[in-house]
Amino acid sequence: MNTNIVTKYGHLAVLGVALVAFAPGCAEAPTGLGKTHTSKPGDQGSDPNDVENQPGNGVGSQSDTFDHFQTLGDGEAGPDPFAIAQQREEEGPPEIRTRLHSCQKMQITTLKNMLTSFGVDLTATASNGQPPTAGQLINGGGTALGGANYAARVGEQIVWTAAGAAKQFDIFVQAAPEIIANIKTAPACQVNGTGPDMFNADNTCNKDAISCLIGKPATDEHIAICNNLVTSASDIDKCKEIAVATLLSAAHSCE
Repeated sequence: MNTNIVTKYGHLAVLGVALVAFAPGCAEAPTGLGKTHTSKPGDQGSDPNDVENQPGNGVGSQSDTFDHFQTLGDGEAGPDPFAIAQQREEEGPPEIRTRLHSCQKMQITTLKNMLTSFGVDLTATASNGQPPTAGQLINGGGTALGGANYAARVGEQIVWTAAGAAKQFDIFVQAAPEIIANIKTAPACQVNGTGPDMFNADNTCNKDAISCLIGKPATDEHIAICNNLVTSASDIDKCKEIAVATLLSAAHSCE
């Protein structure tokens, strides 16, 4: 008889006996950490706070798990709901609270790119005792604008400061004349090769130009604010510049 055949089938027989022996164990769900549990309302262990009767050996109990407080404050008691209500009242409605705490400062590079897209020449310099140009204010106002200090391993700030907001408004004021003159030819403001004037012939604010300026559809409130600023002083040209700077500042500082 061929011994190779006997050896071959002998190994298969042993393997078959092993499978039969372990097959019943494979049909049952494993216990401990791998145990599957399906609970319905009213079943024991369905309450997540009932730590003593939770299923599975891997679930901790009151004696071997850390007792977490229900709140992030000190002690077990939660915050006073009346104190929370008073704080919310002081902060204002939700739409105001979320804007105050979620607005990031415009990065300096983004500010430069935006002004350049509106036709502002950031390389221009002032002469004859004139105020600094928008480009000079940006290049010389890095500290106020929260610029990065790489020598000290400090990145650019992302949070607003009073100095940064004031400096940015000054930049918008100095850039306003060029924006008014060039917004019509700004590629981002053109439709089929034609862009809107910042102001109409009667010196009222153009809705389409405002929409391009602030980056979203202008509302009647935007137009009313702009028109009010234009007519608020005797020098209409200066008022137009203030109106443009105000719209830009509000649009890019969460106001």
